[in-house]
Amino acid sequence: MARQGGGGVGKAGQGGRPAEGERDGGESNAALGVRVLAIADEVSPVIHSPNFPDNLPHFDVIVSAGDMPGEVLEFVATKSKVEPLYVFGNHGYGLLRDPKGGEPSEPPGGCIDVHLRLVNVAGLNVLGVQGSAQYRDGPYQYTERGFAAMLSRLAPRLWLEERRRGRAVDVLLTHAPPVGPSAGKDHAHRGIPAFNRFHERWRPLVHVHGHVHLEGGGPREHVTKEGVRVVNAFGYTLIDV
Repeated sequence: MARQGGGGVGKAGQGGRPAEGERDGGESNAALGVRVLAIADEVSPVIHSPNFPDNLPHFDVIVSAGDMPGEVLEFVATKSKVEPLYVFGNHGYGLLRDPKGGEPSEPPGGCIDVHLRLVNVAGLNVLGVQGSAQYRDGPYQYTERGFAAMLSRLAPRLWLEERRRGRAVDVLLTHAPPVGPSAGKDHAHRGIPAFNRFHERWRPLVHVHGHVHLEGGGPREHVTKEGVRVVNAFGYTLIDV
């Protein structure tokens, strides 16, 4: 289970490691013993705190599922011993503000943009995909065909990684959710079918997303029929992988 967190929450809630078991097709779904701090969309006072990271249990990996200000990402990087991995959300937050008043243009220091990149941290293979479903003109928004094309271009690399280590991707990090319980009810926050097809083919252990605020009643976490744990990182949460 994910340990609960969110905007305005003062402490990480209770949680535990996922039970060991088998996935569809006989793939092992045993816990790897890695704890991930996931953040997205709303800056929690638990994260942007002078006590961070000592106010949380130990974690091994930090991921941001989009629309987290660049200054906060850089703050987290400065206070932590690991480099945060991030993707951009549909609002494009993540670049540092220009002190002279110009448009944000500089990436946050000490962080890694993992859009369409496969990065290994603490033994986890993390793949990022930025943006949301297109609902108006603007950057960081893609059609369903656009998402499908981006992911299909990664197939050769993922196939080689799958042959090398058994699973190509442990953590899929996106801003938008897949189709299912975690998707929003409105057009702008709809799920991405290409992510569901990614679950079917590559079977990541965890899919971390943002974009959908929990106030709407959506779940913090659910498990797909393929055995993929889908976790909404809104605010913050701790995930035992």
